[in-house]
Amino acid sequence: MLQTNSIWIVENERQLKSIHLLKTKLLYKEALLQEECDIATLPNYDMVFFLLTPTQIGNKFFIDAIKEILHVRKNSKTIFLAIDDCYQLDNEEIVKVILELKASIKELITNPNVFTVSSYYAALHHQYEIKKVSLEELRQNRDVIISTDDGELLTGRKLEEDHVKQLLKLSKMEKFYQLVQDFSKGLQLAGIDVTKKNWLVLGPENTGKSLLTELLKTSVGDSFHFQDMRDDLKDVGKYYDGLVIVLDLDILKNLDYLEKICSTYVGIEKIIVVNKIDNFMFFQKSQQMLKMDIKKKISSFTSDPIYFVSSYYFHQYLQLKKEEITVEDLIQNPNVVLVDALNFPISKEKNKTKLQELLFNQSGFGNLLQNWE
Repeated sequence: MLQTNSIWIVENERQLKSIHLLKTKLLYKEALLQEECDIATLPNYDMVFFLLTPTQIGNKFFIDAIKEILHVRKNSKTIFLAIDDCYQLDNEEIVKVILELKASIKELITNPNVFTVSSYYAALHHQYEIKKVSLEELRQNRDVIISTDDGELLTGRKLEEDHVKQLLKLSKMEKFYQLVQDFSKGLQLAGIDVTKKNWLVLGPENTGKSLLTELLKTSVGDSFHFQDMRDDLKDVGKYYDGLVIVLDLDILKNLDYLEKICSTYVGIEKIIVVNKIDNFMFFQKSQQMLKMDIKKKISSFTSDPIYFVSSYYFHQYLQLKKEEITVEDLIQNPNVVLVDALNFPISKEKNKTKLQELLFNQSGFGNLLQNWE
């Protein structure tokens, strides 16, 4: 894979040198010292990586940069935080620094991607691989300390050629090499817009999810993007801020699917949409009783909010509003059956002036769309 549209922001010259040495593995577009970075340009990158030193957690530049990205992009999934020089810290100190970092941005990002790395060790390992640094030079480097499986710390003359490969393991930068390629590919497959909050619309076949997706795209503000589920996309939690799970009124057919989705995607915001509520009369129950029954079944799997909608009715409402169809078209349409509070049919002929309002109210979209206001 060639260069990705990503940037690394670092805090000192040694970090910058290390990241430059690793460019062929990290595949970034640009790497800058924070004092040379114009934060207004950061939202233009698909992925933004911050390489932080343990002593500078929560500095003003970092906080301001995060705010700028989120002000423009609304999407925190493409921001990555790496605490550098972790070979100098013990486990307790690492946990403390991670908690300090998360606390510093808790008002901005609730669940940030935080990595603990050593860019310096990764760069040394890379230089050794390409024969730019010798074993003797590593032995003379006082920063190179290799811990063995039995707890022994090796440095200086104790270092042997077999020990050098441990530098990459200790650096923990290998995960970034793969992450950059996988995430960049995933962004393309996911079809997300990094300038917006992204919601994935998914559901079983014949639930009307494609029409629902299109309606959300045209009806919700510019800060949000909606995408239909792709079968070849894995680990959607990496890319999306929320899931819209579309189910059918015949809920028993969808319960296995719902259970699978709720158990697979834990920790991501979800909205349950039961579509085709306009077909309630085929279930031998009042609309109110049918909704209660469906809510009871869904609540055994999730406590996420549930909305009952008719994508078809809302689509008809939009067409009528745009004058793509006429009131007479609606009156003659046998698939539009409007009802009163007692579920008795309403005469469309006698309510010509109210048809647009009735369609909107009975579509259920008024309540659903409030989630993205």
